[in-house]
Amino acid sequence: MNSTRAYTIPSHLLSTWVARLLGRAQVIAPQAARGSDVCYDVVDTPQAVAWDYRSSLSPLKRFLFPQSDRMLRWHCDGDGNVRLEPTYDETERVFLAVRPCDVSGILFLDKVFEQEPADIYYLTRRQRSTLVALACTEPGENCFCVCAHAGPFLEAGYDLQLSPQTGQHLVEVGTEKGARLVRESADLFAPATDQSLQARQEIARQAEARFGEARAYFAAVMRRVTFDRVPDEVWGQMADRCLGCGGCAFVCPTCYCFIVADYRGANGGERGRLWDSCLYETYALEASGHNPRALCKHRLKARFFHKLSYQFAQRAGSHGCVGCGRCITTCPGANDMPVATLSIRRGEQ
Repeated sequence: MNSTRAYTIPSHLLSTWVARLLGRAQVIAPQAARGSDVCYDVVDTPQAVAWDYRSSLSPLKRFLFPQSDRMLRWHCDGDGNVRLEPTYDETERVFLAVRPCDVSGILFLDKVFEQEPADIYYLTRRQRSTLVALACTEPGENCFCVCAHAGPFLEAGYDLQLSPQTGQHLVEVGTEKGARLVRESADLFAPATDQSLQARQEIARQAEARFGEARAYFAAVMRRVTFDRVPDEVWGQMADRCLGCGGCAFVCPTCYCFIVADYRGANGGERGRLWDSCLYETYALEASGHNPRALCKHRLKARFFHKLSYQFAQRAGSHGCVGCGRCITTCPGANDMPVATLSIRRGEQ
């Protein structure tokens, strides 16, 4: 780590910094929801930011890849001419105090949506977004990001990364976007000392040790999935437990299935896309009426092939799991990633 690219900010000045960020962009940060839940949402005041939290209820993707996303409008005039009006979201956003697993999820989606044909709707939002990560020092109950190389501290991919220390936060600069945020509030930041940098390494080591025993076995599982060495009985056993609710896809930071729909009015309409799930029975249904994945076990096999096969990992730069643990929290049938990878590795559930 280069000390010229690292700074410190006293913890009591974080609110002052957030107030300045609110003056330049829309700020999305963790904030308290019902009970003990924390959710990423738009904040209006510095006091709304929840700095001390384990994980959020949902990932960041809904801000860059909304659940319901209008793509274009069309209008028909009296002469039969059609005018198309693409809809691009050009809002400047700062994602503040987001966990490393969620930053890793966005980096995965970047690879997906940058592929040709590039997704201009996602990329327009992404180009106007700044990612400020908040490193984890205590894992949540269901976290396993260490297995996915997505935390608890990031080595790259962030614009800024904050890590808490006694009375201050260390601020690592990852990009020019991040450096600009520091320069704009230079009076709040000081160059990091060697002591702060050494403390960061020790805090990161201790944080990783708190995750305990690994809970997912991606290397072995990728070999089995890639070469179709998973017994059909395993998929059948998993299907017996799957309700097909799609909850795992909606809370997963790296899932991006969607369906396109048109809405027509008197003289025009609009086209939009909505989140979909590969576990829905009609997801792969063809216009002919044939469904190549009519059985749940086939849909589960396709889902985990997409998540864990070498083919898809090579395309996106990594496998499709960041170890956030939301699937564990959400799945009522215990087909979450750690359970599924253990079943695949052993060849039995």
